[in-house]
Amino acid sequence: MGRMTPMVTFLVCTAFFGLDSLGEEIEEPFGKHDNDLPLDAISRTIEVNLLQMLGESDIPAPLQPVDDVLL
Repeated sequence: MGRMTPMVTFLVCTAFFGLDSLGEEIEEPFGKHDNDLPLDAISRTIEVNLLQMLGESDIPAPLQPVDDVLL
C-alpha cells in the first residue's frame, strides 16, 4: 500500500469502532436513555387500545414525552 497505509488503517479502524459503538447501543434496547425503545409508552398504548375495545369507560391517559423524550 505504501503511502496509503495510514489512510487505509484509519478507515478500517473507524469502521470497527463504529460497529463497536453500534453494538453497544443495540445491546440493551429497553431503558430510560434517549435512544432506547419507549417500552412503558408502548405498553400503555396497548392497554388503552384493549380497554377501548372492551368498552371500558375508565381509560388511563397515554404517556406524554418528558423533555421531548418518550420514556
